[in-house]
Amino acid sequence: MPLILFVGYPSSGKTRFARKLCEQLKQKISSLNLTEPGAGMKVILHNDETLRINHQMYKESTSEKAARGEQMSAVKRDLSKNNIVILDGLNYIKGFRYQLFCETKNLSTTYCVIQVIAPNSVCFQWNQDRPETDRWDSSLVKELIMRFEEPDGRNRWDSPLIPISYDDEEVPFDDVWTSVILKKPPKPNQSTFLKPAAASDYLQELDRLTSKVVDSVIQYQNLNQIGGKVLIKAKNERTDAQSIYINMPAVNVSIAQLQRLRRTYVSMNRMRSIDNQSIIPLFVQFIDHALNTD
Repeated sequence: MPLILFVGYPSSGKTRFARKLCEQLKQKISSLNLTEPGAGMKVILHNDETLRINHQMYKESTSEKAARGEQMSAVKRDLSKNNIVILDGLNYIKGFRYQLFCETKNLSTTYCVIQVIAPNSVCFQWNQDRPETDRWDSSLVKELIMRFEEPDGRNRWDSPLIPISYDDEEVPFDDVWTSVILKKPPKPNQSTFLKPAAASDYLQELDRLTSKVVDSVIQYQNLNQIGGKVLIKAKNERTDAQSIYINMPAVNVSIAQLQRLRRTYVSMNRMRSIDNQSIIPLFVQFIDHALNTD
């Protein structure tokens, strides 16, 4: 059931490490007794090659979004109690890593991030050494390095973070095995737990209430300076419910960014049944965390 996520620049050596780790995991599992943790598990490796994602898809936001959709679909399809899934890719967007983390937490499974660290010069050189048919466009490599959102082990979705250098011989296998097999999986929380089928009006309410929150933030920013607190829902004396706020960062938040966060949240919860009364509080928690976490 665990998910192992590789992260790094193009041509940093991720695929080499991912393939080695895949073989090490298979060898380890084959050596286990049936009563030992990890026994009988299957190892599945996904990368751009297996998912038929070409380099050009990373040039435009629309095609790159489709590529991430393929990666997410593969992970969702193969995550199960009997599988270890390795996703070898750039995975440089922290929001995408957060979505993957939520998928694993929803299934109460373990997760780890392996960052392959390489200097820019090495990535450019190794890219030039690749066969022409497999080579990245050098300008695209530069763009992707600039876009890269560094993993931070203090974030839940980047933890545990296992950094390795491009010139290491292997991934620290014992650290990976402990993180994904021996470590106790997290319990799903209210915002990620998959619940029974939703009421007929659930999707409409999910769309309406999340849009209402985004509209409140937009109106606040139109009338106020950056930063401060946005009142989303006032205190209800009758039910004793407390006021709900979003803490705005000290930068302007674009409408496009707010809409992306809304679409991400709606997508994450489309197949889950959250009580209608909890949609706004949980979305506020989600958006507050996204806006205020570096």
